[in-house]
Amino acid sequence: MGIQSLNGWWDYRIGGGAYTKKKVPYSALPVGRSECALTFDRTERTGRAFLFFEGITYSAAVTFNGAVLGEILPYCRYKFEITDLLRDAGNTLTVTLDDIDPPFGPSEGWENYGGIIRDVYIEYTGQNIIADTTWSAQLNSGYTNASCAVRVAADARDDGLQAAVMLTDSFGRTAYQGWAPVSAGQAEVSFKIPDPLLWSPDSPYLYTLETSLVKGQETVYTTTEKVGFKDFTAKGRRFYLNGAPLFLLGVCRHDLFGDDGHTLIEEQMVRDMKMIKDAGVNYVRLVHYPHHKRILELADELGLLVSGEPGLWWSDMSNPEICECSLKVLEKTIQRDKNHVSVAFWLCFNECIFTPEFLRDSADTCRAADSTRMVSGANCMDLEMTKKYFNECGFDFYTMHPYAPTPEWMLKCAEALDDKPLLLSEWGGYFVYENESSLREFIQTIISLWKNDESKPVVAGASLWYWAEMYEFHRGGRACVDGVLREGLVDMYRNPLVNLPIFKDEFAALYREESAVHKLEVTGYIFENTDYTPVDLSNVLSPADRTATWEAMVARSKEPIARFHHESKRTRKMDNGPALPEEIKNISALPVALEQKPLVIASGKKITVPIGKAASNIYFIGNVSMPKGYPTGGEYGEEAGAYTVVYTDGTRQTTALRNGADLTTAAAFYGPSRIDPAAENARRILKYTYDLNWEHYVVNLFRLPADKIKTIERIEIEGRGDGYYLLLYGLTVQP
Repeated sequence: MGIQSLNGWWDYRIGGGAYTKKKVPYSALPVGRSECALTFDRTERTGRAFLFFEGITYSAAVTFNGAVLGEILPYCRYKFEITDLLRDAGNTLTVTLDDIDPPFGPSEGWENYGGIIRDVYIEYTGQNIIADTTWSAQLNSGYTNASCAVRVAADARDDGLQAAVMLTDSFGRTAYQGWAPVSAGQAEVSFKIPDPLLWSPDSPYLYTLETSLVKGQETVYTTTEKVGFKDFTAKGRRFYLNGAPLFLLGVCRHDLFGDDGHTLIEEQMVRDMKMIKDAGVNYVRLVHYPHHKRILELADELGLLVSGEPGLWWSDMSNPEICECSLKVLEKTIQRDKNHVSVAFWLCFNECIFTPEFLRDSADTCRAADSTRMVSGANCMDLEMTKKYFNECGFDFYTMHPYAPTPEWMLKCAEALDDKPLLLSEWGGYFVYENESSLREFIQTIISLWKNDESKPVVAGASLWYWAEMYEFHRGGRACVDGVLREGLVDMYRNPLVNLPIFKDEFAALYREESAVHKLEVTGYIFENTDYTPVDLSNVLSPADRTATWEAMVARSKEPIARFHHESKRTRKMDNGPALPEEIKNISALPVALEQKPLVIASGKKITVPIGKAASNIYFIGNVSMPKGYPTGGEYGEEAGAYTVVYTDGTRQTTALRNGADLTTAAAFYGPSRIDPAAENARRILKYTYDLNWEHYVVNLFRLPADKIKTIERIEIEGRGDGYYLLLYGLTVQP
C-alpha cells in the first residue's frame, strides 16, 4: 500500500486554446472553462488503486484514460476507483473545470478562485480496504467512563475478515485493543474506557485510533487518526463543554491566504491557526465552505472548536439544484470530518433567505451522517422567522448576525431568541473597522450578555467578522479599500492589525473572577516630597447617618434614564455604588486616608470636619458628585456645593464648587458606553474601574490654598443644587 502524489506540473489550457503549464494544486482567478491534463506512470503494482481529489472549484468533469469517472462539486473530497483503468505507463488524467457558470458556483461574498485547489493523489491498496470509519464516545454523567464504538465500513473482496481496533494514549500506552467480524461489509467494535482524559481548548488531549482489516494473521489494511473525548451540549441558553458552561469566543476564518487563494501550504495553515489560538479564542467558524483537512487536524491539536459549512452565501433556496448540491457537499464534509474532536456542530447555510424545506432537509442530512452533533445555520433573517422555523425544523440553537452601529440589535436578538442558546455567528464588520471605541463597546456588551443571570437576556457565543483581510471587489462601504476587505484582526498575510490587541485585551474580561475585576489607576499627578497630614474622617458622621445618606444616594442614582428606551439600559448599574475597591493610604507621595465608602453630603446639608492644624494648603480628594454633575446632568458652572475653611481667629474662607469647573460626576453608566469626565480646576488623580458592571469612578483632587499659614479650626462642607450628593473620599493638609 502506498500513496502516489499527482501534484506538480500539468498541461493547462483555457477554453480551446493552446496548452501551457500549470502547477497543481493552484488557485486562479476564474476563466470560465479550462482543462488540466496529466500523463504519468504508475508507481506501485498492488491489487487496487483509488484516485483522490481533495478539492476543486467550482465544478469539474474527470476522465481517466478516456473513461468518464464522474462530476465533482466544490471544496470537498472525491474518490474514484481506477483499478481496471490504470496502466503501467502513459496514463492520462483530464480534469475539465467550470469556474463561472455552475449553479453551485462562485459567490459574491469573497474573491473567487477556480482551479484544482488542493491535492490530487492515488492510493494503492490490496483487495480489501476500509471505506469509512466512524468513531463515537458517550461519556457518563461524571465523566468517569466512556462508552466507545468504532463502526467500520469495509470494501472487501474476501470473506472471513476481522476489524481490529487499537486505542492508545499520548504516551503510547494501549487504552483498548479488540476486534469484531466483518459481516456484509460492516463491523462494529464497542468498548469502555475508564477515566478518559477529556479534550478541551485548555487541554486538547488526543488519543490515536488505529483501525485495521485482518485476514487470518495478516493485517491487510490500516487507517490511523487522532480522536478525543468531549461532551459538548446545549442546556437552556448556554453551551456546556464537559459539564461546565462555555462561552464560544470565536473568529470567522476564510480558507484564503494572501494572493494564494484557497491553495495554502503547511506553514501558512500552521501559522494561521496558531495565531488564532494566541488571540485567546476557543472557536473558529470555518466560513463559508469546507476548509482544508489539515485545518481540522490543527484545531484538534491546538484546542480550537470549529464548525463546518457547505458553501452557501445569499444563495437562492428556491433553486432545487443549488439546494441539492449544497446538501451533497455538506454530507461529504461531514463524512470527511466527523471523527475530529474539534468539530462542535454543523452550520447548514450562511445568510440565505431559507425555506423550511431546506432547513428540514439539511438537518436530516447532518443527523444521518453524524447523529452526535448539533445542527444550525448562520443566519441573518428576522427574529420572528428565525424563532419559528429554527424550532419547527429541528435546529438545536439560534444564530444571528447583529450588524449595526451600536449593540442595541444584539440586545434585542438576545431578548427575542430566549428559549435555546444564541450564537452571534457574525458581528463587527465595518462598524468596528478602525473604531476602537465601538469595538470595545460591542465586546463589553457581549460579555455582559454572557454573564447575565437566567432572568436576563443571554448570548452563548460570538464569532467576530472576521479574522484575516481578503480580496473582495464586490462590496462598497468604507471598510473595503482598493479591493481589500479591511475588517480583519490581521492582514491577508497574517500581520497583526490595530484591532487584534484590543480584541484580546477586552475579551480577557470573560475569564476574570468577580473579586478581581477592579483596577486602580494613578493618573500622573506628582506631589512635592514634603510633609502632609491626612485627616481622619471616620468619626465625622455617625454610622447610622453615613449609612442612611449612602443608601439615599444609591437609590437616587437608580432612577430611570429617560432617553434610553431599552428596558435593560434604563437604569444605571449601581451594584457597588461609588465605593473604592480598597482603602488607599498613599497617592504618589501624598499620604491619604481614603476609606472604601466616601462621606456623602446631601443637597441642603452641611457637615463639619475638625482640623486643629496650621496649614498652607488643603487637598480635597473627591471633588465629585452623584448622580448629577458635569457632563451628564445639570448646567455647567452652577453651584453644587461649597467648602468653608474656618480659622481659629474667626476668619472664614469660602469657595463655591461649580459644576464642571470644580466638580465632576463620580460615575456615569450608559450600558457599554463610558465617559471620562474631569473638572477643569481639579486634577484627576485616581480612576477606579469595575469591569463587570461598567462602573467607572473618577476621584479628583482640588487644592484650596489658605491666604497664609495659620491654624484651621474646622472645615464646613455644604451641599447645594437640586438632586446632588457630594462625595468626599479624603482630606489632607500641608503645613
